Amino acid sequence: MNEISSKSRFVGRSLERSDGRAKVEGKAEYLRDMLMPDMAFAAVIRSPYPRAKLKKINKDDALKIAGVIDVITPEEVKDFSPVNIFPNSPKIQKILNDNPQFVGDAVGAVVAETFEIARRVADEIEIEFEELPSCLSIDSALNKEVVIHGSLHDNFAGPVISTKSGDFETALKECSHIFDGEYETQRQCAQTIEAMACVCDWSNESVLRVWTHLDSMFHFRDSLAEMLDIEADSVVVEPPEALGATFGLKNSLIASLEPLCAILSRRTGKPVKLQLTPEESIFTTVSRHPAKIRLITGLDENYNVLARKAEILLDSGAYGWGYVVALSMLGKWSCLYPCDNQEFTATSVYTNHIPSGAYRAVGTAQIHFAMESQIDEICKEIDMDPLEFRLKNSAKVGDELPMGTKIRSWGLEECLAKGAEVFGWESKKTNKIELENPSGMLRGVGMAIGMHHAGLTGLIPTPEGSKCYAEIVESGKIEFRVGVVEKGQGSVTTLEIIAAEIIDVETSQIKIVNSGTSSVPFDFSGAEASRTTYIVGRAVADAAQQIRNMTEGKNVRLVDLVGESVVGEFEPLDNDPLPVIGAHFCEVEIDEISGMVYVKRYVAAQDVGRVINLSGCMGQIEGGIHHGLGYALCEELLYDSGFPLNPNFMGYKVFMASDMPEIDVVLVEDSDPDGGPFGAKGLGTPVMPAVAPAVANAIADAVGERFFELPITPYKIMNVLVNKR
Repeated sequence: MNEISSKSRFVGRSLERSDGRAKVEGKAEYLRDMLMPDMAFAAVIRSPYPRAKLKKINKDDALKIAGVIDVITPEEVKDFSPVNIFPNSPKIQKILNDNPQFVGDAVGAVVAETFEIARRVADEIEIEFEELPSCLSIDSALNKEVVIHGSLHDNFAGPVISTKSGDFETALKECSHIFDGEYETQRQCAQTIEAMACVCDWSNESVLRVWTHLDSMFHFRDSLAEMLDIEADSVVVEPPEALGATFGLKNSLIASLEPLCAILSRRTGKPVKLQLTPEESIFTTVSRHPAKIRLITGLDENYNVLARKAEILLDSGAYGWGYVVALSMLGKWSCLYPCDNQEFTATSVYTNHIPSGAYRAVGTAQIHFAMESQIDEICKEIDMDPLEFRLKNSAKVGDELPMGTKIRSWGLEECLAKGAEVFGWESKKTNKIELENPSGMLRGVGMAIGMHHAGLTGLIPTPEGSKCYAEIVESGKIEFRVGVVEKGQGSVTTLEIIAAEIIDVETSQIKIVNSGTSSVPFDFSGAEASRTTYIVGRAVADAAQQIRNMTEGKNVRLVDLVGESVVGEFEPLDNDPLPVIGAHFCEVEIDEISGMVYVKRYVAAQDVGRVINLSGCMGQIEGGIHHGLGYALCEELLYDSGFPLNPNFMGYKVFMASDMPEIDVVLVEDSDPDGGPFGAKGLGTPVMPAVAPAVANAIADAVGERFFELPITPYKIMNVLVNKR
């Protein structure tokens, strides 16, 4: 903790979460708990084939079943526009699809008096398909063996990105050391504490009310209105009291969720809840993009990076838009180890799998596994400490980001120094052989650095800005109305701390309110991309400062100003999102008999700019480590010939509490005066990129062999160990 934080009243402290008590006592109403008078329940009829043509759904018999209210097929929604995943992406995802493009694609829906009836009828309804040839690999997609979307001429999920600076080929010839490696990452599916669901009430034709899992209310509202061909103002999105996180799943619309639910409500004249089963949330929503990555890195005789090249292939699944993911990869790859001679190419394709989309550390998790694994290989080959190499070759203050913004704040050196000290890096590397090793166990240590961003400045066409309405209400309390969703990340408490610190009142005097799109200021991106503290926090800080100015140096109390209101706002002047950096250290033990990996200790040193909410920071870092460990070691949605093999928690493994290692968190405060409030940066996403490569590097240290593919499972480790024997 730095000196500034130690002098603050609330900033940098751990406060009880505003919503915490209701959650731990089981009183908070989550979306899946929500009930309304006369509510009906819906379930989706899904395709059992990777690609097919729907021939017939037997509605008539289904409608005769007691408790069934309605059955809907693609015919009833054919006039509604398909939805696009991102701005400028093609509109190819239909509400219901008579030409389903992956196992689990929506082809119909059942509305019933209970969820159990709806689900049973949806599963058992008589349905006829004609199975079609499918496209199940990146190579097949590139060769156009099957063009899966009839409205397109090829399978490209976005323009090919090809950019270069300097002269890579000439520079490579001048290099004394050249490294060429190929890496592969998998489909990872976000596991939230409640499966996806939504409630729609369109019983009043003049207004559609929606409660759902989401990151941005206004982005979502506008997309939904466009798809339903109604005015945006006639859609009111109201966040539920409690949400079980999204981790990026709901950065964009899922056509067979909210749009379908809205239409079902309109048809039945009732509020309708459409809730997915946990299995549906795994294999029918969105996954992380699988990637194939080739990296070439050249060093001069002094071990300076002289030339770099990246060739990337992304599997976007049936409806994903890999172009945006590739842009995120480009930004981190080109900036983290800058050099004058670089080439980057990324190609994204559609295949007949679950759509790929946003997931914590979009694109960054994939490229960091490859990039930081290769850096570790380089250090081993040239016999150089990985810390020393990174300090020598990584980005510095003053370097430029992709769109020209200069890095103002970059706490990497402190992250490396303090993280290494807490971990005991020097002694563990030097005395590795002398450390006590349990019989039959291999031990290794590894580290990696990770760069991500806070905010979306320059990455989307919509201006990156936020507003808040602040009003002094009865008893002198101050109510701040914001357009950001509390989805479990602790944003309400963080914003309360910011406002209370500036106005110099107790946090109990501050109330952060999000009552829906009809009564809060427009905020297009909401809680996406770790922007809440940075962008929304600055808008709250602006409003709080205006309120403080009303009383400071004057004989006026807040209670005397009841009814007064102000508008706070903030829009970054940068051309790029705010860069955030961290350094992670990992120690593993590996059972030589089973290949099981046990992560024994983990140290995460993160530059947070300024700690606002201490317990929130700790929770975000520990949660990001949990996601990253699963990505590194076990999480993968497996397919065979287009059919998911493990779409449930029996087959899709995630880290349990008992699997988690001892974690030490080092919070570095290299504040950015033009960043968030008090110099803060984002944290929720930037903690993720370094985790998988730190684990992979520790495993390579233990086994003596490099693993180029995630996840690094016991089976893969045993294959290597058996071959070594």
